[in-house]
Amino acid sequence: MLRQSLTVGVAFLSAFAIALNAEARQAKPAPQAAKPEPKAAAKVALPAAVEAAFKKAYPNATVKHVSKETEKGQVQYEVESMDGTQARDLVYRADGTVVLYEELIPESAVPAAVVSAVKAKYPKATFSRCEKLFKDGTMNYELGLKGAAAKEVVLTPEGKWVSPAK
Repeated sequence: MLRQSLTVGVAFLSAFAIALNAEARQAKPAPQAAKPEPKAAAKVALPAAVEAAFKKAYPNATVKHVSKETEKGQVQYEVESMDGTQARDLVYRADGTVVLYEELIPESAVPAAVVSAVKAKYPKATFSRCEKLFKDGTMNYELGLKGAAAKEVVLTPEGKWVSPAK
C-alpha cells in the first residue's frame, strides 16, 4: 500500500512538474529586438596643415578630441589636448593658423588683480574653471564662475573687464 501511494505521489509530482514547465515556457515574454546602439560621433580628421602645426608646437601632446566648427563662415578645428598634466584647447583654421588657445591653470596662478576685480563685482562667486586665453595676440584670463550672475568672465592680466563689459 505504501509502495502504491509513493508511486501515485511520484507520478502526480512528475505530471505537475511537466505541466508547470510547459506553462512557464508559454508565459515567457517573446524576446525583444535588440535596441540599436547609439551612433558614435563621427571622428573628425585634421587637415594636414593643422596636424603639422599642432605637432610642431606641441610635440609631446596627446590629442584627446577634435571637432569641426564653422565660425563666421570659416571652417575651424578645435583640438582638445593634454601635454603632460597641462590641458590645452586650440582652435585652428584649415590652413594651420591658430585662432585661439586656452590653457587650464590652477586658481593660485590667477593674478591678484584679476581675483580682486571678480570678487568686487561678484562677492559670492567661486571659480569653477580658470584658463589663460590667447586670442588675437593678447593673453587674458577666462574664468568659469559659480554663485554669480555671469557664468563666465574674461579679464586682462591687470584686472580690466573684457567680458561681460563692466
